[in-house]
Amino acid sequence: MSGLPWNPLKKVSGQLSAKPLLSQGLVSHEDDRELEIAYVKLQDLEENTKKLYKEVKKYEECLTALQKQEEKVASDLSNSTVCQENEELRKLGEQYSSVVYQMGHATDDLVQLSQKTVVDPMKKLTNEFPQIQGAVKRRDLAMQEAQRCQLKYEKMLKLEKTGNNIVKTDQAKRSYLMAKDDFDKANRLLLLELPQFYDRRIDYFQPSLQALIRSQVDYFGESTRLFTHLVSACPDKSSLVTDEEYNKDLEKKMSQIRSLSIVGT
Repeated sequence: MSGLPWNPLKKVSGQLSAKPLLSQGLVSHEDDRELEIAYVKLQDLEENTKKLYKEVKKYEECLTALQKQEEKVASDLSNSTVCQENEELRKLGEQYSSVVYQMGHATDDLVQLSQKTVVDPMKKLTNEFPQIQGAVKRRDLAMQEAQRCQLKYEKMLKLEKTGNNIVKTDQAKRSYLMAKDDFDKANRLLLLELPQFYDRRIDYFQPSLQALIRSQVDYFGESTRLFTHLVSACPDKSSLVTDEEYNKDLEKKMSQIRSLSIVGT
């Protein structure tokens, strides 16, 4: 069997913070190791889920901040003296403000959709990890009880075979077998369901990420449509120039500005 994908020096900060205890012979070494591997995989899943949750929350914040900044730019342009004194620039500023306003609705939609399609599902998944840790703890308590009963039973076997001791030994044996059965059930349940929980992660994540991607396609598609329409509506669209021509013209105008005495060196 391959080595565990686990770093003992790695700081554990999630709900899955205590690995299952070794059974000390109550079950096979292979079962102990299989359970530990399944648990460590879920620790990684929990960590990655939390990272995705935080990154999408940051993504939402960035979208909102970008929209607010663009609204400020549109407002500053519309209220600037340059735009107010030039009819052509004033109309262009108004059209740009209209596009930014419409993109505000698209941004709100994308933020809400990312919340519903990724953030909320990740939060729900994260809430499952304390339940898993609780099941592990119950398994460990059952194991400790079985070990305690086993130790008591083994001590009774060493006593003199008197009538009273035989009765007590038989009681200790029954207690041990019952405790061992409780532990076996809890251990088998974890061995069965922890890998199943991990294996279903793809089926859980994929619809969320696909929905987010579709939302982004709608958002950027709307952005492209609005700004393409804005460009096509420009009155000077027939005079659109290449980047090289634009840079040359810009440099020419800057040279004229620098030649003025108020900015001359």
